[in-house]
Amino acid sequence: MFDAYLAFQARTRPRALALLTPRRRATYAEFDADVNRYAAAFLRLGITPDRGIVAVHGNSAYRHHVMLMALARIGVATTATADTRADLRLSDRPGAKGQNLHPLDAAWIAEVEAADPVEVPSAPRDPAGLARVLLSSGTTGEAKRVPLSWRRMEANALSALNAYAAGRLGVWAIRTGVDSSLGYSMATLAWSMGAAVAVDYAPQDLPLLLERQPTGLLGLTPMHLREMLRRLPAGFDLKPDWRIVVTGALLPAPLSREARRRISPDIHVIYGSTETGRATVGPAIHLEETPGAVGWPVPGVSVELVDADGSPVPDGAQGEVRIRSERNVGRYLDDPEASAQAFRDGWFHPGDLARRLPGGLIVIDGRADELMNLGGRKLLPDALERALMDHPSVRDAAAFAIPGPDGVEQCWIAVVADSDVSREALVQRLSGAGFELPAVRFAWAEGIPRNERGKVDRKALRTQTLAALEKNAI
Repeated sequence: MFDAYLAFQARTRPRALALLTPRRRATYAEFDADVNRYAAAFLRLGITPDRGIVAVHGNSAYRHHVMLMALARIGVATTATADTRADLRLSDRPGAKGQNLHPLDAAWIAEVEAADPVEVPSAPRDPAGLARVLLSSGTTGEAKRVPLSWRRMEANALSALNAYAAGRLGVWAIRTGVDSSLGYSMATLAWSMGAAVAVDYAPQDLPLLLERQPTGLLGLTPMHLREMLRRLPAGFDLKPDWRIVVTGALLPAPLSREARRRISPDIHVIYGSTETGRATVGPAIHLEETPGAVGWPVPGVSVELVDADGSPVPDGAQGEVRIRSERNVGRYLDDPEASAQAFRDGWFHPGDLARRLPGGLIVIDGRADELMNLGGRKLLPDALERALMDHPSVRDAAAFAIPGPDGVEQCWIAVVADSDVSREALVQRLSGAGFELPAVRFAWAEGIPRNERGKVDRKALRTQTLAALEKNAI
């Protein structure tokens, strides 16, 4: 599978750059040789596909990626580092403890990395067999385990190639990390194509990376993009030969415009999920005038919007999103109840509410489980947030509801502002967008709690606000 492409690149382009970190540069020949060394060492430890699903923790970014590809080479399924239910965990972190842990001490690491080169062929495997487990995003409860087959991994890479990566070599910088759906897909596709993967770069280091590398792809979330803009150095020149791929949460139009003006005009937005891969893609420049727009369905993907009875709604009407393609998974691991709720009749239901405009553009309005009932008036928090994010002084915002003294839900909006902004100015901004909310309250914050994909953690916001209200007896 994709580890064989890595070996092919090592033979045909041995001196081309394969992996780049702030502390290490490795060519395809060097990277593949280390993958073989670790693959052989893992086999000597008795690590085979029969050992189950393996999580790895490499103390260095380089070693972490080498170990992941080494396990792929011998046909072993891997999972995210944070997966507490892995059958086996490999770690070179000093003092690591935990269930099913096999520590890799410094002496073992040194012996493996000093070993003579060895050839380890790509292990034969069932294309439908388990290749990788990713953890679904979520701001409530334990993350669900999403099983990906070898065949689905290759299909996902081909979809990415068609959707946003065709003709792109250079450096592919992955801010989301390989434990994310975007990150793992980008890394394996880059090595299949002969591009270089850049990982472990902090937001303040990304501008220098873009300046040193003439062309490439940058994959991140809106949260990462916002932080990068905050740390962009004076005098940074626009990089039109870099393409930015944004996923994980909706990209606010003001943030999109600023990034196109200051970093690169070539920005693509992806909507999808760990369970489906990318479902829609669109150039940001064509989406900014339609709040919530996330692009058009990619070839091979059906995106339907349905009512409570499961019947498709007409264009312009709001409905629940359901997604179907050959890249869909069909269940969660070890969670039949959640599987039955999310996977129905060949469709995956992410829980989003959306509209389809004439021409097929998909517009996400918000999540069904985040609908606020404000004294009988039902509103999605995303719409309020988008209205405030258009204010030049508002850097971030998140709306949520908590019960008032009479038990009726009150609307609160946490606001992160770059400068002093009055409550009256924010209310005026909401009114101008068509929202008349006399009971709205604002909480001034230094930051908005979000999960690893950049989605607002509204449960944490409610908990923090209720604690502050109780402490201050507001």
